[in-house]
Amino acid sequence: MPTASPALLRATRGMLWLSLALVAASTLIVVAIGVGLAFAWPDVLARFHDSGAFVDAAAIRAPLGAMMLLFLAILVATAYMLRQLQELVASAARGDPFAPTNAQRLRRVGWALVVTQVAALPIHWISSRIVAAGSDLGSAGGLSLGGVLAILLAFVLAAVFEQGSAMRDELEGTV
Repeated sequence: MPTASPALLRATRGMLWLSLALVAASTLIVVAIGVGLAFAWPDVLARFHDSGAFVDAAAIRAPLGAMMLLFLAILVATAYMLRQLQELVASAARGDPFAPTNAQRLRRVGWALVVTQVAALPIHWISSRIVAAGSDLGSAGGLSLGGVLAILLAFVLAAVFEQGSAMRDELEGTV
C-alpha cells in the first residue's frame, strides 16, 4: 500500500500549526480592538467623525460590536477547522487515512466552513451600510465562491472517506 510522503506531511503539519498561530494572533487582535473600542469610545468616535469614512460616526458603535463578534465567530470556526485538519493529517501519517473518524472530521470541516460563510454575510451587509460611499471598508465580508466550493469539497470528501472506510472494513471481513 503506498504511503504518504513524510516530507509532505511534515510540511502540511507545519503549515497547519502556522495557520493556527496566525488565527490565535488574529483572535487576540480582535479582542484587543474590541476592548480598546469599549474603553476609548469617545476618542475613537471623534477620530471616526473626523475621518469622514463613516456615514454616521455616532451610530456605528453597535454595528462595529456586531462585526467584532462575527469576526470572532469566524476565527473560532477557523481554529476548530484547523484542529480537525491537524488530526486528519496525523491519521494519514499513521497510515490510516480512511478511518471512520476522518469522514467525521471532514464533515466538521465542512460545517466550520459553513459557519465562516454564514458569518461573512452580515459582515458585508453591516460594513456596506456604515461606511461612506467609495470607502474600501464597505467591501468586507460577503459570500465567497471559493468558500462555497470548499464547503462542497469537504462534504464530498467526507462521503468518499466514509465509503472508503466501509469498503476497507468489508475487504478486511472477507480476508
